[in-house]
Amino acid sequence: MDSRDVDTGLVAGSAAEAERMPGDVASFVILGGRYKLGTPIGQGGMASVYQARDEVLGREVAVKLFRAGVIGDDETDRQQSEARVLAGLSHRNLVTVFDVGTDTATLHPQTYLVMELVQGEDLHRARYNASLTEEETAAMGAGVADALAYIHGRDIVHRDVKPANILLGGRGDVQRARNPKLTDFGIARLMDGARLTATGQSIGTAAYLSPEQAEGISVTPASDVYSLGLVLLECLTGDAAFPGPAAASAAARLYRGPPIPAALSNGW
Repeated sequence: MDSRDVDTGLVAGSAAEAERMPGDVASFVILGGRYKLGTPIGQGGMASVYQARDEVLGREVAVKLFRAGVIGDDETDRQQSEARVLAGLSHRNLVTVFDVGTDTATLHPQTYLVMELVQGEDLHRARYNASLTEEETAAMGAGVADALAYIHGRDIVHRDVKPANILLGGRGDVQRARNPKLTDFGIARLMDGARLTATGQSIGTAAYLSPEQAEGISVTPASDVYSLGLVLLECLTGDAAFPGPAAASAAARLYRGPPIPAALSNGW
């Protein structure tokens, strides 16, 4: 199983996975004097995620710990400003962000996000274990669309809607797709450039980029909707609309739209 894109609290990892986690986490006992790290549960390009315990409130949480040295001073300020905005969001189909901080207990400070711990599987893993039915795909899509409408109404674009960032119920849960949760706003950007400045880089995962993301131009809520469409299409057909290496996958959508099977109903 490819766990590179697993960025949320889902299932406990092995000792071998812990050894592969970036950053000098062995020296951390409690982040920010409050969050005690436990089992590693995911790894992304810039961060690792751990199950942790909030020692103040006595609850289990997920902590996303960014690699030491990856985020500069300006980026740290942006991450913290962004997380404060995200912590004010409340929607049944969003993973709640509780807190943000920077641990300075070591030579290289590390920024972290504290999030709701969700028990279950991400869509990427869930589809690997058992494909979604058309009804499950519709339920999942409706929930994620509601979450996107909510954040878009607050001038936030997610920028990385993909299966690994959509959480479902656990394996064997017959209602697994009824209450999906959209997660990983670590690379989200507020559309209002006066509040947060985007880097100008193309952000997202190649197979699910919108054409404007692939071209490296400004994104809008429509970018998230396009990415969700690609996720739904993949669930329905079993195949990625734009497969292949990242560069080729991203470039392909500048020249053609995704293939839509004629067998799909008009509703889709």
